Amino acid sequence: MNQDSFVLRGARVIDPANKFDAVADLVVKNGKIYKVSKSRFEVPSSQVTDVEGKWIIPGQIDTHAHVAGISRDVDPSLGYGMLAKAGTTTVVDMGGTGKNMIDGIKRNGAGLNVAGQFALIPGLTIPSDQPSKGEIASTVSDALRQGCIGLKMLGGYHPFSPETTSQIVREANAQGAYIAFHIGSKDSGSHLGGLREVPGIVEKGRMHVCHVNSYCRGVVKDPVDECQEAINIMKTLKGQINTEVYHAVANGTNGACDKSGNVIANVPRNCLAARGYEPTIDGMREAIKDGYASVIAVKSGAISYVDGKEALEIYNKSKTMVGMSFPVNLPASAYHLTTAKDESGDFVVDAVSTDGGSHPRNVAIQSTMALVKFGALSPSDMANKLSWTPSRMLGLLGKGHFSEGADADITIIDPNSGKPTMSFVDGLPIMIDGKVVGKGGKMLVTAAAEKTMSDSGVPFEIIDLSMSKLYKGF
Repeated sequence: MNQDSFVLRGARVIDPANKFDAVADLVVKNGKIYKVSKSRFEVPSSQVTDVEGKWIIPGQIDTHAHVAGISRDVDPSLGYGMLAKAGTTTVVDMGGTGKNMIDGIKRNGAGLNVAGQFALIPGLTIPSDQPSKGEIASTVSDALRQGCIGLKMLGGYHPFSPETTSQIVREANAQGAYIAFHIGSKDSGSHLGGLREVPGIVEKGRMHVCHVNSYCRGVVKDPVDECQEAINIMKTLKGQINTEVYHAVANGTNGACDKSGNVIANVPRNCLAARGYEPTIDGMREAIKDGYASVIAVKSGAISYVDGKEALEIYNKSKTMVGMSFPVNLPASAYHLTTAKDESGDFVVDAVSTDGGSHPRNVAIQSTMALVKFGALSPSDMANKLSWTPSRMLGLLGKGHFSEGADADITIIDPNSGKPTMSFVDGLPIMIDGKVVGKGGKMLVTAAAEKTMSDSGVPFEIIDLSMSKLYKGF
């Protein structure tokens, strides 16, 4: 394949931004979209790749994954390859540090565009769970200088008071940093109760609300009623929040227990309680023995979920400090939230993400394609949820569409299997037939990180978050 100029021929090209949906030639020159032509574009045959019968969408943008996390048992950067294999071309890495991201891309990069979110962990990445205004301000500015585009509040694991949470949002907004929230505070849990706090926390500011479906598991009331209340809350915040859901049944959490043997974090405690297990180390062991809980392990160079006896051995050997998963996400909630529209006909939830990366549930494309087959979404809706709207969420004006001069980030999908078969970043292939061929990666950063990135040697692009859906007009 000529990487300077080539044609993808015979596929159905779906570009909701330009209201285009037809069999066409997609022409790429020098890493940019040159033309989308319904008629045959004449070039030498050596420059043509036949993709007849496939669907082409602008490169899939995963607005919530985990790849540069602070992990004690596995190398999360293996998730870059897992995302590339899943058809992703751009990822928002929710919860690491700039240093971890740079290191991971150098060692295990797969050619992706990567935007990072700095994880707020009291006592580790921020002084305490009661930081001063000055400490919050310096944490935000340092995160931007490191190469992150903003911060991630991990309310289900490391909650702050509602007042402190709100102060973090205000400071992030003041500095133009992208601020994301896994909801939950010291006054609420990581469920619908926490989502009810969001209007008061965000006030008149801006915020990304993570994986809304995970707050609609039936903890507070019937899941259908939880979904409807979540939709109503999000409608009241239209123009102030970015949102996404993921479709995998398996969640991602951890099994950490304190010295007394009590499960520490809110999320795994909720998962255990849902099936009647005690929120203790013994309860977790029983859940593993029963096949309800799985643990994360590396197998054949990729991260997998394991269960049964092997999982229990890993859990005990790790002294509970291990990533875990429970099958608690309700397909009905994901369906309801993905397809819901407001009175103007806009989707209430912006995007479909994976919450995957280093978690083996990178199924955003397959699951969204399944909704197309079911008739719940149109092909254009699918591309909207996976590419176009995610690009607007981040202000990536050159991505998410096939306009002339746009970045040649491309994902090709087999409509029969619903799986991605090929993907490109800047016109270069990063995945072909399920095999990762991309190397390294490019970080998407704010201007504050220019020196850090220049010193790092990792390619980078400066983005302007004032053009994002989150901050446009703010």
